[in-house]
Amino acid sequence: MNHSSGKVDFRHFKGENVQTFRRDGMYNNTKLMNVLFTMELSQQLQHTGVTVNAVHPGVVMSEILRNYNIVLRIIFNLIGIFFFKSSEEGAVSPIYCAVSNEMDGVSGKYIDSDCSLTLPSPSAQDQALAKKLWEVSESFTGLANDQSQVNAM
Repeated sequence: MNHSSGKVDFRHFKGENVQTFRRDGMYNNTKLMNVLFTMELSQQLQHTGVTVNAVHPGVVMSEILRNYNIVLRIIFNLIGIFFFKSSEEGAVSPIYCAVSNEMDGVSGKYIDSDCSLTLPSPSAQDQALAKKLWEVSESFTGLANDQSQVNAM
């Protein structure tokens, strides 16, 4: 759900415009990029028999706030006891996507915490942005135009 508040700023990839850094903002940005990257990966894997989907497990008690101040962590943990999922509960939707017959052949979709197909935010549906993110990622990893890597898939 945090991806809907995210933004992709390619200047951050180069270490530029980082004065806007906020932990929650960066978290939301990475969630958006996860969804975009998954959607483009699905396009790249078409006709291979491999499927990929973006899955939202729900709000799960985790160590995500381990570097936040102690007051915020205490509040988060107290609220979490009553409202957040356990790790086991959070694993349900990813496991469902991996093993259920209903997901056989389904690729490039966004799966919500109740295991339902859901439309992601409008920015997460931007195919041009997803493609650009893919290309920028390729250039940073040195995999751009490396056909040996493509053929290995």
